Amino acid sequence: MTKTILTLILFFVLMFYVVYPLVEWYESRQPPFGSSSEDQYIVIRGKKPKDAEVTAYGTFFGGGETCKSFSWSVSAGKKRKGGKADILFEHNFSESNDSYELRLPFHNFISSGCDMKLHQIEVEAKNDFDQVGFAKLRIYSPINNYDKVIDMNSIVQAKECNARIWQWESKDRWSGAMTCFYFVNDIIKTNKPESNAYTIYYDFSKFNNDTVIHYDILAGENYRSEPLDKEKGPQ
Repeated sequence: MTKTILTLILFFVLMFYVVYPLVEWYESRQPPFGSSSEDQYIVIRGKKPKDAEVTAYGTFFGGGETCKSFSWSVSAGKKRKGGKADILFEHNFSESNDSYELRLPFHNFISSGCDMKLHQIEVEAKNDFDQVGFAKLRIYSPINNYDKVIDMNSIVQAKECNARIWQWESKDRWSGAMTCFYFVNDIIKTNKPESNAYTIYYDFSKFNNDTVIHYDILAGENYRSEPLDKEKGPQ
């Protein structure tokens, strides 16, 4: 029994201190997706505050007769056959610090025998003040008849992104978040500043190598870059 425990300990030590760092080092030396002429991708680009980092998650679901993966269904509360992959795309291909360009794959791919298909894209910005993420935009392909698809040439914007700061009732802690108004083709879509994500729909079947989703994130007068002291509040 003691020998088995020691073997397990050595195994986890080897994985934690040797294997995982080597994998991270190897991945850090690989060129980002979208940098090769052979990569096929859509582009999400737009303006952003200079201090903000904009990233996107692509969510892929897959199935099929040869699929060997399983995922957990929150709604059903049980395991179901089918693969799921959330892939982070964070490399900014823009050469300017007040704009961004992200590149995401749109073709199906095979993983563990599963035919993986792009299901959702979520774009968000972060800075030192709001590390949770702001100006979140969820992009789906329509499922229901009432899911209104917008034109591929539409200009989507999160405008007047400003800091909202409040003190807890206990008076011993402060919190803050960035809120924005959402616009599509200069038509306002939210009645008040939103800290939650806004959802739009594109026809994913029309995605190709020339597809560009235009999404601007624009700072307002009360935009904040500095981190918030949770105990002292705004200085």
